[in-house]
Amino acid sequence: MSRPLMPRYTSILFFLLLQLFFAAQPHHRIVTYAADGGLWQLLQNSVGITAMHMQLLSNDRVVIFDRTDFGKSNLSLPDGKCRNDSSELVVKYDCSAHSVEYDVLANTFRPLMVQSDVWCSSGAVVPDGSLIQTGGFNDGERKVRIFSPCNGSGCDWNEVGDGLKAKRWYATSHILPDGRQIIIGGRKQFNYEFYPKSSAPNVYRLLFLTETNDRGVENNLYPSVFLNGDGNLFIFANNRAILFDHNANKVVRTYPAIPGGDPRSYPSTGSAVLLPLRNLQAATIEAEVLVCGGAPKGSFAKVANDNFVPALDTCARIKINDPNPQWVMETMPTARVMGDMTLLPNGNVLIINGAGAGTAGWERGRDPILNPVLYRPDNAFGSRFELQNPTTIPRMYHSTAILLRDGRVLVGGSNPHIGYEFTGVLFPTELSLEAFSPPYLDPQFNNLRPTIVSTTASAGRNIGYRQKLLVRFEVTGKIVTDMVSVTMVAPAFNTHSFSMNHRLLVLGNEKVTGAGTSTYDIQVTTPPSGDLAPSGHYMLYVVHQEIPSEGLWVKIL
Repeated sequence: MSRPLMPRYTSILFFLLLQLFFAAQPHHRIVTYAADGGLWQLLQNSVGITAMHMQLLSNDRVVIFDRTDFGKSNLSLPDGKCRNDSSELVVKYDCSAHSVEYDVLANTFRPLMVQSDVWCSSGAVVPDGSLIQTGGFNDGERKVRIFSPCNGSGCDWNEVGDGLKAKRWYATSHILPDGRQIIIGGRKQFNYEFYPKSSAPNVYRLLFLTETNDRGVENNLYPSVFLNGDGNLFIFANNRAILFDHNANKVVRTYPAIPGGDPRSYPSTGSAVLLPLRNLQAATIEAEVLVCGGAPKGSFAKVANDNFVPALDTCARIKINDPNPQWVMETMPTARVMGDMTLLPNGNVLIINGAGAGTAGWERGRDPILNPVLYRPDNAFGSRFELQNPTTIPRMYHSTAILLRDGRVLVGGSNPHIGYEFTGVLFPTELSLEAFSPPYLDPQFNNLRPTIVSTTASAGRNIGYRQKLLVRFEVTGKIVTDMVSVTMVAPAFNTHSFSMNHRLLVLGNEKVTGAGTSTYDIQVTTPPSGDLAPSGHYMLYVVHQEIPSEGLWVKIL
């Protein structure tokens, strides 16, 4: 049951009544709608697996996968395929799928075949558009897997063997400016490594992960990692952070702990996001990190006595390049653990999924939070949060959420059980996919919504660093030229409440000129280096009065 709404949200009390009515019937689906609170749409009642991990690719298809060690899924592999794995823990000869490819444009899905256990793994999309996925559990803990997108149905997972030197379970990956990825941490792994490998040492110690490890609980798994504009990595774990030079294996800066000292990493899982990067041509780029939710100290242990402690209701925000950086605390409308934060094309942040009490882990969450929250980072302090319309489907442990090119947010997953459980449990295993449409997609804004017509990118999509880019777009209503901007969003690899490699760059607005009836050109300059925008695929948007266009795939080289 969700927490009560504040008085200013009386316009959606009707939807709360529906939410309460359906809370005891989790397999009933409804669509809720309000102009100021977003729209929920059921896309698939079942894709056969629960969406523990998701990654959007540049062909508008989403690779989704779960784990292999619990038994059979609800989706068969095609053409008589079966996985024969003598090291598998439950079903050694398994003809069911544990991964799918979801076609966003067609709203269809097809089974994929993974060869080893991908449970609680990580990944990053490399410059050629392929997903390089790393680690997992059991026979998958050192594996590297590649999924290269195609427009047909012939592409599938390709496993390249033990490409990692350390076991990586609950680790974090981040793409680097040179196209490699760094894989940080994991259970009992206080170190990091790179992929692909070079002649350099394979594994490097990271003392920070030892220092942030709470004995018997951890509270530092899936660390939140962001590439700063100077090429260093901001690494957050538990309740504190460092700025790390991965080339020199050196801590550049140590940040203060978040006030209160409560943990915000797995299993006391909060969520973190790098807020939009602006003024990209400046000598020093202001970068801010937002960390929201989590669980108070001791929450994980108390669950063993059926004591589900209310989650944290605070967010902490820090300017990581300031001379004297300090965390600024804010209070959310609802407490939340296991939430997901997703950057939206207009620079706002969507906080979605999760629970109001307990922690991550099997059967450890209670009080599903059904209402997303919109966070407006540019609003004045105290006026940044807006409660949105609720879903009817609890999204607890092992839920996911990612931004799609059309501006919707794809939501899936939720399985707080060791296996798939559909009856006799508080929160049944969820195999469904939903889409949440933020308020900017409401038809009332169609006359303000830009439509991208063309760009000066070569071959229609390739752009370089620090180059002038002209984007032609249409707006049918009255345009306000100083409220038009261009943004670029890197799609995320999302799992366990963290969106790896997710970043938004505001290219700004150097000038807007008329180019015909309801048609305009906006000139911008692309990011200056791979430190700000690692080479690869991005979704390019024109935003007018906070209303984004549909995105256009571009590739920065």
